[in-house]
Amino acid sequence: MSASWQREGDQEWGPWVMHDGKGCPVRRGTIVEVVCEDRFGYTMRHVSCVDGGAYSSWDWSHYPELKRILRYRERKPRGLSLLEGQLETLDTPAGRTPVAA
Repeated sequence: MSASWQREGDQEWGPWVMHDGKGCPVRRGTIVEVVCEDRFGYTMRHVSCVDGGAYSSWDWSHYPELKRILRYRERKPRGLSLLEGQLETLDTPAGRTPVAA
């Protein structure tokens, strides 16, 4: 997961990553925004949930039957954002350093 998140509206997104076409580099169930290209050279951008599988646009050996993903970025899970918000409100005893620091 990304360390440098960017807030857009009520969501946080990681940086754009160039894809090499060698399969899916993110976990199943991850929400990603992708830029892909079809057989005619048209590019499109959309948000989807990664479902994995060998036959997918993540694997360029299936191009041009399938689109090919050129770049992607991950959305930070909302649960993680909520948890980070709760951690910020915790008091740490004097003289102790928080674990996340």
